[in-house]
Amino acid sequence: MDFSKFLKNIELSPHHKDILLHSKKIISFAPHPDDNEFVAGGFVAKKIQEGGSFLLVVVSDGSKGSTTIGEEELIRIRKREQEDALAFLGSKNVKFLGYKDSEVPLPPVLRNDIIKIIRDFGPDLVITVDPFLPYEIHPDHVNTGLAVLQAVLFTKFPSIGEGRPVTRPNVALGFPFSPNVIIDCSETMDKKIAALKCHKSQFPDDSSIETVKTILSLYGARIGSRCAEPFKVLMPNELHVNVLGGMNPL
Repeated sequence: MDFSKFLKNIELSPHHKDILLHSKKIISFAPHPDDNEFVAGGFVAKKIQEGGSFLLVVVSDGSKGSTTIGEEELIRIRKREQEDALAFLGSKNVKFLGYKDSEVPLPPVLRNDIIKIIRDFGPDLVITVDPFLPYEIHPDHVNTGLAVLQAVLFTKFPSIGEGRPVTRPNVALGFPFSPNVIIDCSETMDKKIAALKCHKSQFPDDSSIETVKTILSLYGARIGSRCAEPFKVLMPNELHVNVLGGMNPL
């Protein structure tokens, strides 16, 4: 299947789009510096611009993301790049968990950190990467995505994890294999691209960013806009024994 056929076959859910658009308090869990900007920079900038509360949590230190820069130096560089990028999106609110790049813990361990953060912040939406991409083999992405989903499922149970239980938030997986929502990000596209360009250690030239812009424009064409970001939006009750997860309600 080519990409045009893939886009045509996407079944959009107005119900899940409303959930995404009405979110006001958001946490984004990124496996590495730059993942938040890549998968959701336009949407995050839009929500911050509208006055929403936002927290970025970067799970790993990004220390393995270069073939020429030493690990300790790269940690410092990527932390600064992330802070600069987030400023372009309109926020300074970032937390670095500092796990070693490529060694992010398995979900049963990592989810305890995530449960505590969710309980402390009390979001109505969490964003992360899609751990179910067919060819996703990076353990940091798989472990982060699964840990976030498990944390959302368990955060209401007082006997699991630290902190006081809160209402479970909805989830949005960025750049997913099977999106059910495509969000117009035309108004904040410039902020997303400026934020991505802050990650110079990962994008030393504009070739990768131009590819991102092309993909965003194709998703935009699917909904009649200049550019857009895709998401798989899921409610907490769709994360366990629910074959209808992510579909329009009956």
